[in-house]
Amino acid sequence: MTGAHIDYAALYRQLPIPVLVLTPEFAVADANVAFLRSAGRTREELLGRNLFDAFPEDPANPEATGVRNSVASLRRVLATGEPDVIEFQKYDVETPGGDWARRYWSGVNAPVFGPDGRIVMIAHVGEDVTDRVRRFMAVLEAGAEDDGQA
Repeated sequence: MTGAHIDYAALYRQLPIPVLVLTPEFAVADANVAFLRSAGRTREELLGRNLFDAFPEDPANPEATGVRNSVASLRRVLATGEPDVIEFQKYDVETPGGDWARRYWSGVNAPVFGPDGRIVMIAHVGEDVTDRVRRFMAVLEAGAEDDGQA
């Protein structure tokens, strides 16, 4: 596109892929519309908050590893300056009623560099893959039942 002005802020806001922008201290700097829709939150509820205060783990689940895995991924990004992929992760979310809903996520954390070459932000691209995981598990269970009938 020669000579055309690209409004990157509008592009970011309207991407159909959920994107959350974090500071190197893991505070929420911004979230696009797809992320807000996916998370069921407003921008005002998130801006300036620590990611893990905004999205805590279920305190009733001592085996939860979502925060630990996410922190490790974000720290790898800061240490290496390279994107870090989280293939699949169980990370339950609190519903507006205060209950916890089982969720599975897949995502990438990627560094955003400033003019001096230092990491100034981290882009978190996260996709809720819960429905795909459930369909996959149903296929596996159906296959196991078919195997048992032979």
